[in-house]
This record gives sequence, structure tokens and C-alpha cells, in this order.
Amino acid sequence: MNTGICPMRGHVDNHFARRLKPREEHSLREHLPGCGACKSIYERHLLLRRLDPKASRGDQDRLGQGLGLVRPPLPVAPAAAALSVLAVLVLGVMATRPDPFANTEGFTARGGAATASSEALRVYRVRPGLAAEAVGEAIRPGDELAFAYQNPRARKWLLIYGVDEHNHVYWFHPSWSDPDTNPLAVQAFEGMALHELPEAISHTFDGKRLVLHGVLSDERLSVKQAEALMQGRTPSDPLPLPGAENTSFPMRVEP
Repeated sequence: MNTGICPMRGHVDNHFARRLKPREEHSLREHLPGCGACKSIYERHLLLRRLDPKASRGDQDRLGQGLGLVRPPLPVAPAAAALSVLAVLVLGVMATRPDPFANTEGFTARGGAATASSEALRVYRVRPGLAAEAVGEAIRPGDELAFAYQNPRARKWLLIYGVDEHNHVYWFHPSWSDPDTNPLAVQAFEGMALHELPEAISHTFDGKRLVLHGVLSDERLSVKQAEALMQGRTPSDPLPLPGAENTSFPMRVEP
């Protein structure tokens, strides 16, 4: 008997409850763009969190029922709660932030290098037992960073990486730790809603300055293809990829 309910619906609820395993997260990300029902539920979960992220359990139940959600998302651990805040935070680091490294010899993040667009890349620091916090102008080596983005122009693929003053590249999405592999850009969800990337990633930076880049594109690059395009360019330069939407901002790396 066909109940009309997508069997992946439970994965959407469990994503916001932080109950999915990595393989299930991957399956959900592949499934959402082609399933209007699950995508609608996903968007309602995001809206619920925006309406009142600090609501009590009873209030969240009532809001969730009004939005057609069978059950509201609930954090299962302090660290999970910190990650779930990514879907509701409205403060973030924007591409238009003033450049604190301007006129620094050898490493100038030019304001005109990134495309000023409505796509916003936001970055958060995640610490066990604490709420996720929007990153300002500085990070520390080993910080676990998580990201969220908007994609109103419905680009298909997303890359997020950082480049330091030594031209060392640090990959966040896709993550890349095995040089024998060549991961591809991750799938991007469309719309003005703030889409969180569920995995927080840390790196041991060896420089003092870093430019974070977010690239939304209709061309799916691998990390090696992207790094080939970076050759001969400064850390603040966007990828020379026709039609891509680039957001970048500089940061200090503090001890």
C-alpha cells in the first residue's frame, strides 16, 4: 500500500535531531534536490528554528504542528545542540566585511576580488558543550569550523576552502585528507534559506593569515582541478571559473 509518504522523510527529522550516521547524511543530501516533499519538510524545519530557536518543548511542539511537522527537531547532546544552531543563527561573516589585512605586504585581500552577491557564506566556531558562535575576524589553529550558505541563484555545486599566505590550501567542503583521492564539489541546495553543512572541520594552520573562499558553481570541480586553477594566483583571488558566485573574506590566525 502506498501511503504517499517518502521513506526518506524520517532522515530529514533525524538530520535535525543529529541522529544520522555519515552515510545516511550523504544519502539525504543526494536525495533532497529531487524530492519536493522531503525538501519542503527540510525547509519547514529551518523555518521552525528561525521562528523561535529558544522556545520551550511545548512551544516548539505547537509551532511544529502549525508547520505540518510530525515532530520538532530536538538536540541529543550539547555538541549536537551547538551544531544545530547553525540553521538559525542570523549573524555571520559576510563578503562585504572590511578587510583587516589591506596594505599588508604580500597578502592583500582585495574587496573587488570576490563577487558581491546575495549568496552569503557564514562560518561558525563549534566547541563541545557550548553554543556555536559566529566567527569574527580571527580563528585559532585547531578550531572546528562549520559553515552555512544561501543559494538563491540555484547553483548546483559548492566548494569551501582556505588559502594562507604561504599559498597552502585547506579544504573544508569537500573535506580532503587523503592525497590519493580527488573529492568533488558538494551538492548545493537552492533558495534563500540558510543551508547548514553538517560537518565541522578543523585544520592545523601554519600561517598567520587565511582567506576563506566559498564558490557556488554549475560546474562540478574536483579539489585537484580547483587547486590547478589557483596556481599563480594570490590567496585572495577567486577561482577563475566562468559564471561562478564567489564569496571570500580574510581572517587572522591567532595562537
